[in-house]
Amino acid sequence: MQGIPGPRGPRGEPGEVRLPGVVVTPNVMRYFYTTDTLVALDPPLVIPANQFTDDNGNAVTELMEITSSGYSNLYINGMMQEGRIFSVTPDRLTLFSPGDVLLAGTPVILQVFQFSAQVVV
Repeated sequence: MQGIPGPRGPRGEPGEVRLPGVVVTPNVMRYFYTTDTLVALDPPLVIPANQFTDDNGNAVTELMEITSSGYSNLYINGMMQEGRIFSVTPDRLTLFSPGDVLLAGTPVILQVFQFSAQVVV
């Protein structure tokens, strides 16, 4: 059995409030490819990862994976492309644009962005 509660005591001093901070760190990779010849996009064009170079002109073996905390942009001849015309996997870029062609010497630039977040107190 429990008795009647006693009187309420005086209010204490407020404690220190520490709001955590969040540090968001981007990781950005750019991949470069140039067509050698006229390329029809029927069927879809598949560019293997090892055909790309990085910002330093080095050959790459795979493209950065795009996870739920990232995204990609594709530029063809300097123009950003709609997301529906391409897909990216670590081993290739695939272009889906039936009826279109890429002229010889057309630059294809893929940007892949990944973000990580860390809570700091």
